[in-house]
Amino acid sequence: MKKVLDPGHRYLLLSLDGEIGQTLTFVKREGEKYPGNVGHYAGTTLQSVIRALIDRMTYLQGQNECTENVAIILNLQNCLFLLEHRAMRQHGLDASILSQTDALMRPMCPQCGHVRCNHDS
Repeated sequence: MKKVLDPGHRYLLLSLDGEIGQTLTFVKREGEKYPGNVGHYAGTTLQSVIRALIDRMTYLQGQNECTENVAIILNLQNCLFLLEHRAMRQHGLDASILSQTDALMRPMCPQCGHVRCNHDS
């Protein structure tokens, strides 16, 4: 990371080979569920970033197989599962039904970004 632009929400990341930097923006919402947030804007979620990181690591593993890459992929998959599990629990859903496969493969809800949510039909 190069610089925090808005703590918890917007970051200027190091960029190599000529770029000044890349901005990573997480969604920022206001209201009762988001204490301390002032202002709001569109952005991504940790889950989306982790999915991109899993894809990147899978690509790198294809280029240069090594045990560290496998461990990194497994740890990222576990992080994704834990985030989705936490979200289900916090939204009053039965998190025991979530599998690792669900967390990795189910489509993300376009409203909240989770794979199992109250928006499910």
